[in-house]
Amino acid sequence: MKKIYNVTVALICIGSCTSCQNTKDHPSILQYPVGYPKEESAIQQLNIYPLPRYYPGNHLQRLFNWMDPGYLGSNGQPGISAKQIDSNSYMIQKELITNWNYGIVIPNAECAFSNPKFGKYPYEIRLANEYPNVSLDVITFWTQGQPSAVGYKTGYPMISDDKIDAPYSVTFVRDGQKDSEIKFNFPDSLIHIDGEVQKHYLYLILKCLTRPINRINENGEEAPGPYVVNYIHDDPAMIRMKDSMKIDSWEDFASVRKLQMRNIFSSSFMKELPELKNTLFTFYIVEGGPIDRFKWSIMKKCMTPINGTYYSTPDFYPRWPRNWKDWQGAWHGWKWISIGRKTEISEGDYLFSPFVAAGWSKINEENITPGQWLGLLKCLSVIGAEFYYVGYFNLSSPFNNPADYVWQAAMPAYAQAITSRFEDVLRNGNVLFDENKQPIISYSAGDKHALITARKMNNTEKYVICGTYQPFSNDSDEIPETKDVSVTIDGHDLSFEVRRQGSVYIYEKTKDNRTVFYQIDKWHENAHPERWSKDYSFEAEVADSGIGADDIYTETSGKDGDYIRFITYVKLLPNKAAIYNLNDRDTSTSTHFVWILCKGDGNIDVTVNNGKRVFTRLQKISNSGWQWINIPITINYDWRGENTFKITGRKGEIALDRFVINTKNNKPL
Repeated sequence: MKKIYNVTVALICIGSCTSCQNTKDHPSILQYPVGYPKEESAIQQLNIYPLPRYYPGNHLQRLFNWMDPGYLGSNGQPGISAKQIDSNSYMIQKELITNWNYGIVIPNAECAFSNPKFGKYPYEIRLANEYPNVSLDVITFWTQGQPSAVGYKTGYPMISDDKIDAPYSVTFVRDGQKDSEIKFNFPDSLIHIDGEVQKHYLYLILKCLTRPINRINENGEEAPGPYVVNYIHDDPAMIRMKDSMKIDSWEDFASVRKLQMRNIFSSSFMKELPELKNTLFTFYIVEGGPIDRFKWSIMKKCMTPINGTYYSTPDFYPRWPRNWKDWQGAWHGWKWISIGRKTEISEGDYLFSPFVAAGWSKINEENITPGQWLGLLKCLSVIGAEFYYVGYFNLSSPFNNPADYVWQAAMPAYAQAITSRFEDVLRNGNVLFDENKQPIISYSAGDKHALITARKMNNTEKYVICGTYQPFSNDSDEIPETKDVSVTIDGHDLSFEVRRQGSVYIYEKTKDNRTVFYQIDKWHENAHPERWSKDYSFEAEVADSGIGADDIYTETSGKDGDYIRFITYVKLLPNKAAIYNLNDRDTSTSTHFVWILCKGDGNIDVTVNNGKRVFTRLQKISNSGWQWINIPITINYDWRGENTFKITGRKGEIALDRFVINTKNNKPL
């Protein structure tokens, strides 16, 4: 029997063995890296994960990295030198911006120049200047600014200095704890000082850049919090201030005044540094959540709108698999997001950008696993998430090994790459509305484990539907990985399969009144990304160019709307080409084989091109039913980097279902 690693919550077996298979309460080893718990480093893992398949020419905002590349680069790990941490962090950021659609991040504006050990500038500055076309993101921390940096005596930010005079603070008991916090009459002049501190930090960064800063995100956890309004109703100073502003509602008063305070802070640098005139500025947790949030319709104006709408920034931090559906204290699952999204969409803000993290327990097996997390992220995309602020929390020493959680950087890119394939519906569509004109965030399938979301394109019968089958534990035996569900969406009764890792479908009426139904994420797996197949597997209808809805056909053996068993294919006529981009790190020198599942009578051209070598073959097809054909690529072809795979109709009519490129001379399953 293979070696068994004994961990706190489960038995993890490196291979298959009867003992582990019969253990009732255990997570699947497929959700952890190869060799776990002694896995490859974070950068080694990123370098071998299958890459996300973004639609060419998409216009999605890049992912915003809140994971801190320093910790990803092994800061705090034993035996790692400061120089190696700097080198690792540079390599990880470069990998993330090159292959995973991340922006370059300076994780703390204050610390960017606190200790520049290597070279003339910190590595983030060097990287930003090397890649001027990649979004440069900066995180600011209002509550960590030091006024002494701009000539004041105090080293504490004014907003949280405990020496502030009593007239500007209130003492209260909250959750059984006595606390004190500033009130909404905190002087504007002191807020401006904090803004000047951030202006100083940003100026130091800007003077070293040869390109602009594209996005600034403020941590946004400064006082006073929205709960303070509950303790000031009898405060004479607050009553006078509220009356002077001619506002009846305490909630509106608190939100308007908090907005003023935030705008005074941000204007000190956003308006006074001309280099930031085109920079997007956002705050963490500005949203329509149900409790302890300022009013969305008011507070959203502390941020820069994007294309005329405001993107909320809720925190989707379920932490544990049991918490994905509801929320527990500060850890928010789907229900929290659903309530907030209803408010935000009702205000006309149909897109958003949530903060996401799958868990950060020191016991790795307690966190949400990759397959479950990917399914949840895709559902967020369908209800309007254009991009994510991708976070992870290293709370105390000893810090978690980044090799255990670097997959959390990959999953948002896999999800967003699928979003890029329905960007038309994302931008020119919305969730549907019920009979009371309330946004429908998710749909019931009569199963507490099933989460279903949908989005419809404006004025067109085109829908994006996402389903995931979610467990409440990491016990691999709790529920199956897939489930057939039935749901009614916009009057359409539909049945289809949903998977743990998410299943994203396009449901569309064509111009000639046909119905097409196909899956755009079928190649994703319910496993840690290091364990995903190294084969290229594509559905023919999910092309990068050349194919539209008029070329796609769906056949189902059931009644209309029954897609439990169906086949969708591309009809390829003469001179019609289906083009697919293959961007991977395949270093195998073995002969590769192109397997194509097809039928028809005619000829096709099969071409693979990497800009240096070209393989082409004219292939005759003569199949009345679906059959696999096998085309060996016999030349010495280098698959690393960007490749174009093209199938062109030359004669007759050919139907293409899917294709696989692998190094095995055996038929795909």
